[in-house]
Order: sequence, then C-alpha cells, then structure tokens
Amino acid sequence: GDMSLFSSLHSATLHGLPKEACEWRRSYGRPPRTVHLEASFVPYDADILPDETTKTLVSRPYFHIYWTDCVSHYKQSVRDDIAEWHSALKEASIPDWLIVVVINDESKIKSKLLPRSSVIDKVRNDFCSKQSDRCIVLSEPMKTDQKTAESWYSFFQRLRQLLLQAFNHHLDKYEDKMRSLREKRTQEGWNYFDYFIFQEELAFMFEMLGLYEDALIQYDELDALFTQFVENHANGAIAEWLKTTVKSCTSWEGLSLYKPIQHQKRDLIKQNLISLIEFRNYLYSRQSALLFLMNKSWIIAQRAMDFLYNTAQEVYALEIAVPIGALSCWMFMSCLEVLRYCETTPLQSDKYSLYTATLRDYARTKLKELGSLCGLMPGCEPTSEQLSRVVDLSAGMGESSDDDGYVHPRDRLRQALSSQTSFKKHYLEMCELTMGTYKHVSRFRSARILGRDMAEFYMKIGEPQKAEGFLLDAIKMYQQENWGNLADGTMLDLAQCLLKMGELDKYPFTLWNAFIHSL
Repeated sequence: GDMSLFSSLHSATLHGLPKEACEWRRSYGRPPRTVHLEASFVPYDADILPDETTKTLVSRPYFHIYWTDCVSHYKQSVRDDIAEWHSALKEASIPDWLIVVVINDESKIKSKLLPRSSVIDKVRNDFCSKQSDRCIVLSEPMKTDQKTAESWYSFFQRLRQLLLQAFNHHLDKYEDKMRSLREKRTQEGWNYFDYFIFQEELAFMFEMLGLYEDALIQYDELDALFTQFVENHANGAIAEWLKTTVKSCTSWEGLSLYKPIQHQKRDLIKQNLISLIEFRNYLYSRQSALLFLMNKSWIIAQRAMDFLYNTAQEVYALEIAVPIGALSCWMFMSCLEVLRYCETTPLQSDKYSLYTATLRDYARTKLKELGSLCGLMPGCEPTSEQLSRVVDLSAGMGESSDDDGYVHPRDRLRQALSSQTSFKKHYLEMCELTMGTYKHVSRFRSARILGRDMAEFYMKIGEPQKAEGFLLDAIKMYQQENWGNLADGTMLDLAQCLLKMGELDKYPFTLWNAFIHSL
C-alpha cells in the first residue's frame, strides 16, 4: 500500500495495539488466555511470502495489511495494486489480510465521491464482498477528537481479532505437524534435536505472547522426552542421533543463566553437534529464564539439585568418558551460577533460602572433592600428576570473563584450585555461607553436621581452638538424637583437639567420658 501513509501512522499503531488485553480462545477445548498483542511491521514483498513448507512460528509474517487513502485515483492505479497484492496472497494460500482505508479529511472526500458509490464501497465490492470484516475505515487518525478516538478503537478491536484468528490458523497447523513428528519418534532416521528446535519455536511464540507458563510446559515436555531417550539408549535401544552426544567430554563449562537465549548453543543443537552437558545447560537455562519471567526464581533453586543429579546420572548411564574431577567442576560452577541468579531477586530470599542452603552445601562438598583430587587439602603436597590435573580441569571450564566486576564461578574455581592457601580461603568461605543459610532456615542439625566437617578441617590446618566449639555442638546434637556411636567418636576428636590446644586438665576427663559411653 501507501508506505508514506503507513509511516505517518506506524508509531500510533505500534503503541496502540498492546494497550488493551484481549481474550485468546484456543482450540481443543483448552482454557482461554488473556494476552497483550504486540506486532512488528515489515514492508510487503511478494518474493518472501511464506508457504506451507515454512517451519517457523516466530519470524514468519502472520498478517498482511494494505493501507490506502485513495480518493480520485482509485480506478486509475490503486485498484490494480490491491488486486495484484490480493492475488499474490491467494496464490500463496494466505487468508489473513486486511485493507485499511484512511480518511484524512471528510469534507474533501464528500466532494469527490465516485459515481454511485464511495471509494470504501468500491473496495468492499471489489475485494471483500464475502468477507466484509476485511475492510475497515480509519477516520481522520491525526486528530484528537472523540470521533477519531472511536475510529482508532474500532480499528484496534478489529485488528486484534483478526491477528488472533491468523495466529490460531498457523498455530493449529503447527501443532498438528508437531504431533505428527512426535508420533514418528520410534521410526528410523528420527532426530530428537530437529524435533527440539521445532517445538522450541512454539515455546518462543508463547513467550512472546507473555504466556510463560505455556512456554515452560514445552521445555518440560522436551526435558521428559530426552530423559526417556537416554534411559532407553542406556538399556540397549540405540538412538543414532544420540551417538554424537555421548562422545568423550572435552568441555565441562558450568551453567550460564545470564543470557535468556544462548544462540551459540542453539546452533550446535541444530547441527546435532552438542554434548550432553552443553544440551542440559541450554535446556535448564531456558527453563530458568521463563521461571524468572514468571517471578518464580525460587523454583530455579528448587529444581537445581534434580538437574545436577540427573545430568550426572545420565553421564554415567551413557558411559561418557569424562576426566576425573570434571563433573565436580561442572556441578560446583553450576551451583554457584544458580545461587548468583537467585540473588538478583532478594525479595524472594525467604522462599529460596531453603533450597539454596542445600545448593551451597553441595557446592562445598564438590569443592572438597576437588581439593582431595588435586592435593590441596591440609597436610597434602600436590604431586606432578595432581598439578597437571588442575591445568587440565581449568582448561575445560571455558574462557575467563568479567561481568561488571563480578567474579564468574569458573574464575572462582580456578582461584580456589590455584594453591592450598587459596583453596583454604574459598573452602572456609563456602562453609561459613552454608552454615549461615542453614541457620537462617532453622536447619540447625544440618548446620551442626557441617560444623563437624569444619572442625576436622580446622584440626588439619592446625587451628584446634576454632574446632572446639563445633565439636561440642556436634556432641550435644548427637546425644540429643541418641546417636551414641557418633557422639563417642566426636568425643575422641574433642579429646585430641584439647590435647593440641594444651588443655591437659580437660583432656583426661573428655577421654574418660568417651570410653565410658562406648561401653
């Protein structure tokens, strides 16, 4: 249509469309949704009209609008132009269109009416005889009076209705195609990653409509389907597309939740070149992005432990060759990334503290495992093999980065593994943060069990005075819970602690108590 005319109305159309919500009635008896429609407009080009083979929902044109303010020159040029446009849409089997006739000054229009009928009636008779709703008049849109406001209101109501009809038309076809693809999953040559990209388009569309819960359902379904394939593959039902995923692991880059969509990883999925850990990272990051938009970031922390554990089990089940310590690195970095992400919503701290306490403790245990593997625990001297292991593990963590001064989890882990002094500093920091979180959520038993581990660490680094309080708290808890053997063992540790502190007057008494209780 008239590009200069549309340019003058583009801003008003773009901002006016999403101002009011509209009800989207879906097929198959699914509940209606209230949505705010937003649209982007691109110039018409007959060469890029989509056809039935177009496999995308997000980037395809859904609706076509012809804009005109024709008066005297309708027969000379505009009618032929509309006819050509209408024919091109018809040939491409596109039923979703609208003709907008703009009247800028009614006083001038009335003096230039075509014989027998107005321009509007001509347009309706020529192109909309069977679909009267496909032509609408926009009266004097540049004015600010009541009549103009009513005209804009009618225009937006019609446009929203037709846009939803167009979307339903494409969505129904897309979902039918998706179901057909899913039903073929047992056939030879079927590829999960091709199907993943196909269904993810649907998730993207729901996300654009603000239907985050519906978008999340798509990813949860894809998650469950992938898990089933992994189980079947591990039990002997070989899937050809999965063979590239079970290749030897050369990268154990942790979870990244900063970008809503990681296009580089998505390209690897399209090419069927992504590793298991990379795919799981991508899938969880998309689920997390939607939960964040739903203002439910605490569920991200709630799901994190299952995500970490299940991914590790899949690595073992598929017998993927992973260097010693690589999974612990990935788990540690992923835990810290989830914690970092959740901390961006401090108003929900009480909700997610229950889950972040477990995450912090899990990260602590993984750091301790890495300390043992790399010879960084107190009293150890790293061997050449362990030093080489640190270098190899650091290389697989990904590239270093600095996000607005924040130390990335991979950089924190590299620092922790750089020396025994640095390891001690980071490990004790993790312990203190974990204990504080446990106490915050009233998990005092877990805090005291952690204190028992901290006491052991303090004993090894030659600081028994810091271990005494933790050991006393642990003994008290074990006795309250009637865990006699644990209490007796901890009393022996307390006796050794007192001996190292030079508390010789307390040492025999504590040792005797441990002996009596053990009888």
